[in-house]
Amino acid sequence: MTFDELKTLLVSLGLDPADITPDSTREEAGLDSLLLTELALVLRKEQGVPVPEEELYAATTVAAIEGLVSRYAGVA
Repeated sequence: MTFDELKTLLVSLGLDPADITPDSTREEAGLDSLLLTELALVLRKEQGVPVPEEELYAATTVAAIEGLVSRYAGVA
């Protein structure tokens, strides 16, 4: 998943696109624990990417989340 694809997904979850850059922290982007849980669910069910929630919580930036998604994208 590219950054732009992740950004589109985050915007679809209700985040402001102006707040989402690769260097944005989770907090700056608006990703609270509820949205991280929702993101994990959407990634798993709609994208087929099984990123563990605890790893999403450990990621500190949007770029780190993108890296996780890319890493798990080939795992079924």
